[in-house]
Amino acid sequence: MVSIYIMTVTYIFHSCYLLELTDCSLLFDFYKDVPRGDGSAWVEDYLLAKEQDLYVFTSHSHVDHFNSRVLTWKKAKENIRYIFSEELLQSGSVKENDALFLEKGELFRDHRLSVRAFGSTDVGGSFLVRHGDRLIFHAGDLNNWHWNEEVSNEEALAFENAYLCELELLSETTNRLYLVMFPVDPRLGREYMRGAEQFVTRIKTDYFLPMHFGEEYGKANRFEGIAAKHGAVFLSLSHAGQSFTLK
Repeated sequence: MVSIYIMTVTYIFHSCYLLELTDCSLLFDFYKDVPRGDGSAWVEDYLLAKEQDLYVFTSHSHVDHFNSRVLTWKKAKENIRYIFSEELLQSGSVKENDALFLEKGELFRDHRLSVRAFGSTDVGGSFLVRHGDRLIFHAGDLNNWHWNEEVSNEEALAFENAYLCELELLSETTNRLYLVMFPVDPRLGREYMRGAEQFVTRIKTDYFLPMHFGEEYGKANRFEGIAAKHGAVFLSLSHAGQSFTLK
C-alpha cells in the first residue's frame, strides 16, 4: 500500500508558519498569535494542546521573528524542541540551555527530521528541513534586500551579490524544494519581488508561500504569476490563520 504524504500549512502572521505533518508539527518564527474561527488562539491554545511533538524554529532575534514567550511553552508541553539560530545566543536574547543552536552550515538530525542551517542577508539564518522525502525551506530574513530606490547602485549591487552567494550555497545542496517560505516585502519598492523571482528561477520549487509583507496581501499575491512561470504553485493568502492542505 502506498502511503500518502499530507501536510497542513497555516499562515500565522508575518514570517510565522505552522506546518502540521503526519507525526509532528513545525512552527517557524513565531512572534504573535492569531485567532481561530472559534475565537481560540492558533498557537497557544490549539497547537500546544496537540499530542504530537512540536519543533519550534527561530531564525533570528528581531522582534518580528522572535518572542521569548515561546520558551514558556515547555511548561505546558513536554514534547517540544527548540531549534534556534546561533545569533539568538550571541545577541543575548536567550540562554545556552534554552535551545539547540545552529550556526550556518551546521546540521541537526533526529529520528524524524534533519535540519541544516543556511545563511541570511540580514542577521541570523535560514533553515532547510527534511521530513521523509520532502525538503522544506524557511528563509528567515534571507532575501535580496537591494533597496535600489534608496541607496547607490554600488550598494544595491553589493546587497544583491550577498544574496546571490547565499542562494548559490543553497542550490549546491539541492536543486528542488517541496515548500518554500520566503519574503515578498513591498517596502523594497518596484522590484520588491526580485529576490523571490531569483529564488524560484535558481531552485525548482513545488509550493511557494510569501511572508514578511505585513498587511499587503494584494502585493504579496502578485508573485503568483511569476511563481507559475517557473512551475511553482503559489499559495495565495487573504488573512492570518489561513490553512492549506498539501499532498
